[in-house]
Amino acid sequence: MSTKSSIKWSRPDVGPGFHLYYDVMDSFGDSRGEPPVYLQLDGVQVEVMTLENGGASVTVTIPHNIAVELGLLRPVSTTVHRGWK
Repeated sequence: MSTKSSIKWSRPDVGPGFHLYYDVMDSFGDSRGEPPVYLQLDGVQVEVMTLENGGASVTVTIPHNIAVELGLLRPVSTTVHRGWK
């Protein structure tokens, strides 16, 4: 049985995909009681480095269309700008 409660997803059939979800078994939250969300990225490049303090640094290459779907970027306008008028 899955404990994932999907918020948004994109199937990785034709390229990278993602799954943004809550885990219904999380019994903790932030200062307002809001549970964390999880982001699973499929088919993307990842770089992980161990830091001196024992933590980690993770860099993920997110395709532009997924960043737009997740609200990280605004859609690119197809209008050609020819300078200021």
